[in-house]
Amino acid sequence: MKIRNEIKKQESSLTSGINIKIGLRIALLMVGTWFAYKVGISVISVIGIYILVRSVFSIIRLSVKIIFHLFSILFLTAIVSLVLLFIF
Repeated sequence: MKIRNEIKKQESSLTSGINIKIGLRIALLMVGTWFAYKVGISVISVIGIYILVRSVFSIIRLSVKIIFHLFSILFLTAIVSLVLLFIF
């Protein structure tokens, strides 16, 4: 019985974390919308800035992944060369 209760607690805490994230995103969206309304920024420019920022973040994420993949290939080749050196 203890295990079932612990699993239910973990599941409920997981969904509450997701709900908190969604709530924070909606609140941030509302504050941003209110700020854009007060400043007088057009909707097209807000959408353009949003697309630009998302693109920059995705390019940065992709470049970091490529760098880590290159490092992993470098380390794997170094390990293989060390193993071959010790064998022969």
